[in-house]
Amino acid sequence: MKYVDRLNTHSYKWDALEREFGASDLIAMWVADMDFECADCIKEALHKYVDDPLGYFATPQEYYETVIKWEKERHGFDVKKEWICITPGIVPALYWAVKTYVKPGEAVIINTPVYYPFKNAILAGGCKCIESQLVETGRTYTIDYEKFEKDIVENNVKLYILCNPHNPVGRVWTEEELKKLLEICRKHNVIVVSDEIHQDIVDPKLGRKKVTAATVDGGAYQDMIITMAAVSKTFNIAAVQNSFIIIPNPELKDKFESFLSEYSLDDVNGFGHIATMAAMEGGKEWLDEVLDVIYGNYRYMRERFDTELPDVKTFDLEGTYLPWVDFGAYVKTRDELEELIQGKCKLAIDYGEWFGGPDYAAYARFNLATKREYIETACDRIIAELKK
Repeated sequence: MKYVDRLNTHSYKWDALEREFGASDLIAMWVADMDFECADCIKEALHKYVDDPLGYFATPQEYYETVIKWEKERHGFDVKKEWICITPGIVPALYWAVKTYVKPGEAVIINTPVYYPFKNAILAGGCKCIESQLVETGRTYTIDYEKFEKDIVENNVKLYILCNPHNPVGRVWTEEELKKLLEICRKHNVIVVSDEIHQDIVDPKLGRKKVTAATVDGGAYQDMIITMAAVSKTFNIAAVQNSFIIIPNPELKDKFESFLSEYSLDDVNGFGHIATMAAMEGGKEWLDEVLDVIYGNYRYMRERFDTELPDVKTFDLEGTYLPWVDFGAYVKTRDELEELIQGKCKLAIDYGEWFGGPDYAAYARFNLATKREYIETACDRIIAELKK
């Protein structure tokens, strides 16, 4: 595994800076995309695939077997083939799930701050978005279960979109936490969509494994859960568009598949299948190296800020490669944060407001899946500016 310069490679992260931020001279530390060379096993499989005619693709039995093995070995999730639906991504699948399970005008609940496409999907479906805020507790976040249940009851919520691990706060929810959430949802007949896209990106030093929501209490809640997963974040292969949606409940699965079929959304991308199978079968060593780099970068950033800018709060990063940082001791508004980070430090980051509105105007989400030199430069620039 090695760093690659992705400028002028059709990289959204780097080549869209001018379009998204109005400047091209920034270090890209925003969208969740890595700057590492693609795993050899994936490249070799794709090269072999393009030697054949690129006609319509038929999903092979091997694809299902590979997904089932991956989920069992890495996440303790016993998946059956008939539970699996295939989509080109989790974000479109979120939109489709809202359309499938919730009527316009009904309510869907999320835990803010959270990945902003959640809210976009809810509003696009004509539904009410109920934002049940997480509770900032020191350098981490917890859940106010009483408030969560109250929000569900008062708004007659039909669907809950869970983020596990949570983006952007970096939580890897424990089984106990998940069980409390799921029990509340079961009590009030709320369907759960669990976005588990970052499930393989967990700090090796955390001391516990990430728990798949559908495995909680031996799978006691899986009949009400739609698990959305992929290895596109794990191996940085978002461009080939492949996700697997796991729905154990036959009725819920039939509804989802009927929606896909009605709008002709059930075609598959051969490149995505080939890349996914190759990654799962041969990419584990590459992934181990990436995790070491990512969490090494995180520990470096946190130590620099803790030591040299103790009023900057870097939150615990249990999972994802996207640390959440509070600059509230120095800035109060999004404009002030943008002037600091982009205007003065020449960095492109994800702004906290995107994940939950004005309450997070002083927060930033960074991307550490890059070379250490960029992390060092980012820290140097921020520290120098805030010490002036």
